[in-house]
Amino acid sequence: MKKFKFKLQTLLNIREAREREIQYELARILSVQNRERERQAELRRRIEEQKSLFGERLKRGAFSSGEAILFERFVDVSLRAIDTAEERIRGMEPQIQEVRSRLVEASRARKVVEKLRDRKQAQHAYEVNRELNKENDETNQKIYAMRKRESA
Repeated sequence: MKKFKFKLQTLLNIREAREREIQYELARILSVQNRERERQAELRRRIEEQKSLFGERLKRGAFSSGEAILFERFVDVSLRAIDTAEERIRGMEPQIQEVRSRLVEASRARKVVEKLRDRKQAQHAYEVNRELNKENDETNQKIYAMRKRESA
């Protein structure tokens, strides 16, 4: 019995490698986008932290106009940085969608070859079983013929 060998295994390997390559590309882009989101969250956290500190000083009456101006500048600069990060995040969306569509296409191409391999493997298993059954039938016929000769 021959062992199953898929003739298009190299093609399947290439398609799997291509799919992994696109997955890595998508992961790289998403990690950049996530870093921008983390940066936004950090800036928002720092703004809230500074607001609470400034609020406490305001309640105690222990603040100067210079501190108020610095606080306003900090909030203004931080909000602009958050907006800039948001623009970069939105700017990445078309690129992410394009990579995702390529990933879907690469996945489909791989699955087509995998389905073909599965069908060929099932066909091979069927043929092996058929050959095995044929050999068993021949062996059983020989045994039957020998027993019949012995009894006669």
